[in-house]
Amino acid sequence: MAFLVPHEGDVQLLTDLLGGGTLENWLLGLFHANITPSETDTAAAYTAQEATFTNYARKTLTRSIGAGAWNTPVVQAPGGSPAWTARAQVGHSQYGSTSQTWTCGATGDTIYGYFIIGATSGKLICAEAFAAPRTLVSGDSLSITPVFENA
Repeated sequence: MAFLVPHEGDVQLLTDLLGGGTLENWLLGLFHANITPSETDTAAAYTAQEATFTNYARKTLTRSIGAGAWNTPVVQAPGGSPAWTARAQVGHSQYGSTSQTWTCGATGDTIYGYFIIGATSGKLICAEAFAAPRTLVSGDSLSITPVFENA
């Protein structure tokens, strides 16, 4: 499934880009329902179906560039397999140098994808369903490396 920025996220990203001021941090969460992300989705669609496995908590993505946050944006070939665009170069930034990882405790869950919401606004920034759900049992880990690319 393709990464999707819904209308709610489009407006929030434009507000952040054009409005200036302090940027809110983002929260990376997991969902456990078979949701197909749609442009008309809001955060409620995902927070109502949020993961419930033992040790689960949303991960904070600090809205800054530097150590422990977003890497300095660069121009590079698009990521993914196959690449998401036919353009030779895109703007790219990855969150940190390591993945965001959850380790399942005693109670498991089946995870269908991830979402990012604004920590203050609660607006849905983006969501993506995995190609196949991931069933987590005690001791299993799930890792996501947040990356933003634009063309």
